[in-house]
Order: sequence, then structure tokens, then C-alpha cells
Amino acid sequence: MSIANVRTGAERTTPQALFRVSPPTRAGEVNRMTMDLGAPEPHGRTAALGVLLDDCLGFTMYERRGDRAGLVSADLSVDFVRPTGWTGLRLTAEGRLETRGEDGAMGSVRVFDAAGELVATGTAWGNFIDGVEQSRDDRPRAPSDESVPTSTTPLEAIGGTLERTDRGARLTVPPNRSLANALGVMHGGVQACAYDLAGNAAAAGTAGTFDTSSLRINFFRTVPLDRPAVFEAEVLRAGRRVVVTRVTCTDADGRECGVATVTCRRAAPGDPVRPADAGILGERDQAPS
Repeated sequence: MSIANVRTGAERTTPQALFRVSPPTRAGEVNRMTMDLGAPEPHGRTAALGVLLDDCLGFTMYERRGDRAGLVSADLSVDFVRPTGWTGLRLTAEGRLETRGEDGAMGSVRVFDAAGELVATGTAWGNFIDGVEQSRDDRPRAPSDESVPTSTTPLEAIGGTLERTDRGARLTVPPNRSLANALGVMHGGVQACAYDLAGNAAAAGTAGTFDTSSLRINFFRTVPLDRPAVFEAEVLRAGRRVVVTRVTCTDADGRECGVATVTCRRAAPGDPVRPADAGILGERDQAPS
């Protein structure tokens, strides 16, 4: 679950700063945001896009909320048209409002690389809410020109621990206020990143290297940040070219906070070779160099 919010000033300790996502700009009916890519993740090279997609969609719907107090993301769907081979280190997201009703809205987004090639498309539904206020953000601030190093991977950015399980993979995200939205709970884009990482790692465990091709998330409840959150991935079906995984997010009390279906396709010939278990198991378990 995610609540769109507007922030100003230096934000090193926010998801937007951790993933180098710019503030939104609006040109007519289009909301535009950019993200500077960091180091690729061995599992889930598309994982970093979660924050960019969720933010762009959230702001697009939030700006059209009228007199309603806020917006809560209900679901997020993403298709990675081209999960690898991007040109340049900056991606641009363009969001549009598709429909608005009394109680919610639906938006769409398209992401392009530096050459203008389409990278991903996405949609989200959001529910309007009332009676909420943005809590005071007392997290330490840093100079606006201070950024997170581009050598940081998505897994490092969220501080997670990824491990293999008998059924797939498990990603544990420790308490970390840097992952919060304006209401102090886990940002929806950070959750999307975690779902992608866990689902892709489970797919890789079936043998080989895979790229995430689609991500479908239903947000049930907010994810607290005062205790660890767990993203448990299990393989639903493993074929030669396609692996489908289901990832469930639970809080420290075992309550389900959301669920995602992650579809992964075997990496195409000519893609950079990655050790099958790099970044998920210990050195003794990694593929030999």
C-alpha cells in the first residue's frame, strides 16, 4: 500500500533519494519524472523501476484527487517491454490519468530510456481517502546536491537480505525509516522493488538467469517499518523459458500486507552473463569464475 505524497527540499533519506528519482513536473496532462540508474542487481535488473513507476502513477492520480485528502494505491501492474539493453543511465516516466471516479482513479505510465526507446508500461488503481494528515517528517536532511552513489544496487538501497528456500526465495527487509512514505509506512515502490527481487531470485533458482517480464501487485494493508517485513516467493510453474512466481509480503505479526505475481523469462542470448546465484548466497555457493 502506498500513499502519494509531495516532498520538497533535500531528501537523502527517502525512497526517492535512495533511488535517485526526481521531483515530478507536469506538462499539460502528462506528469513526468526521471530516475538515474544505479548498479544492476544480479536478480531483478528491473527492480529499481518500482519506485519510479509507483511515484509517477501516484502523483498523477494524487494531483486529480479534488477535495479528497489523499490517495492509497490499491494495485500496480507493470510490463517490462525491454528489461535489458537500455541506452544511457537515465530513465524517464510519463504518467497520465485514464479515469477518475468518486472514490478513486486509474493512471497509466510509460518509461523510456535515454534514446527514447520504450522500457516499460504500467497501470495502477488508487482509492481516495479522507481524514488523513501527513505526519511531521523529522528524519535528518542532507544538502540537496548529495546523492546516493550510483554503485548502490536496489537490494543495498533497501537494506534487504535475500536467501534461497526450498520453495523459492525469501527477502527480509529490516526496520528502516528511509523506506517510508509521508505517513511513515513502507513506500509502495519499495515494495514493488522487493517483490521483483524475491520473485526473480525464486525463478533463478529453477536453473539459469531470468529477466522479470511482468509484475502484478495487490496491496492489502500498510507495511510497518518498526519491525522486519518478509517477502516470501514460491515458484508456481517453471518452464524452459518462463517461470511464474507468487510473492507474499507479511509483517512481523504474520499478517499479509500484499501479494504479487511475478513472471520471468529466460534471459535472451547475448545478454550480459550473470552468476546464477550472485548476491543471494554465500561465496562458496556462487558459480565459479
